[in-house]
Amino acid sequence: MDEILNQVDIERRILRVTDALDEQTDLFSKLSVSRAEAEAEYRHAFARAIVEQDGKIPVATKEAVAHMKSPDAFRQWKILEAREKATQQKLTSLRSQLDALRTIAANVRNLTR
Repeated sequence: MDEILNQVDIERRILRVTDALDEQTDLFSKLSVSRAEAEAEYRHAFARAIVEQDGKIPVATKEAVAHMKSPDAFRQWKILEAREKATQQKLTSLRSQLDALRTIAANVRNLTR
């Protein structure tokens, strides 16, 4: 069933999308900071684990040991990174919806003149 939209309906939808866009932008900002903090924590733990190893140990072995000593920090970083990317995709989707609604609004205005 085709839905017939009037200017008021479109404007309401635009307001809903812009509200969602604001919410997602705030979320993206918070996630970006949290992701950066988690990445810094992981990199610090990783570096510390490398430095704490004594003796002539191959670099690959040192790195493997460092990864094993910081799995929680790595996991947290990657989870926040994934959430950040998902939120970024949501923002892109909302912007596309807003562009489509603006086009529809312009077309409806032209039809009613």
